Amino acid sequence: MRPGRLKRRRRPRPGVRYTLIIVTLIALVVLVQFLVHVARTDPRDTRRIAERELQLNTLQPGERVVRSVSVFKRPALDYFRATRGLLVLTDRRLLYLGLEPRDLLAAPDLPPTFEERDFPLDTLVRVSAGRTFFGIARAVVINTPNEKLRLGVPSAAWSGADVLITQMSARYVRAVVSTAQQGAFLASVDAQRREVEAARRKPQYYTVRRGDALGGIATIWNTTTDRLRTWNKLSDNKIRVGQVLMVRPAL
Repeated sequence: MRPGRLKRRRRPRPGVRYTLIIVTLIALVVLVQFLVHVARTDPRDTRRIAERELQLNTLQPGERVVRSVSVFKRPALDYFRATRGLLVLTDRRLLYLGLEPRDLLAAPDLPPTFEERDFPLDTLVRVSAGRTFFGIARAVVINTPNEKLRLGVPSAAWSGADVLITQMSARYVRAVVSTAQQGAFLASVDAQRREVEAARRKPQYYTVRRGDALGGIATIWNTTTDRLRTWNKLSDNKIRVGQVLMVRPAL
């Protein structure tokens, strides 16, 4: 190449250019369809619908709501179609009620479907703060011996979620203390039972007092004079004050 001569840029061939344009248009169409699909299948007024379901069909008679937090769950395979709902702490349990996204082909008047999970307030359930699947939002993480449920929390609702986590942590500590106290009480009862059982298996003795007769002693201890003579190696029914008699052998 001669000095001072500029190198010309090669233009893409018409076929390649048209292919790129077509691929871009297809991608835009797919993206628009996907956004429409997500918007149409995400129910509106999710919290109102979930609260109505909670009051009408989920809470047990006399069950009282302590705290309620808006949450969402995004599965890894369908991340953009979240299940939105409520995480509710009652005086009896921890409850998750999620309103599942509608099917795009479903009838508009089809009743909503819910995902419902409840967890007991005991030492097997731990609640802590965490992040959602891709770490984008804060989350409430519920740990049980069999699973880990991660529920995202909108930024505006995190203060309520933080209070719920604190309340669950306090309940967990009380449950641990109560379990330990109950375990100590049961251990004490079991030890007393073993002592009583050991004492029951030992031989029983009776000290003869003034006015006692061998027949009367046998009646009191639900046995016979023959047994008393055998156990104590007596030749007859004569006994004396202060004499110690075996009235029941070891079991």
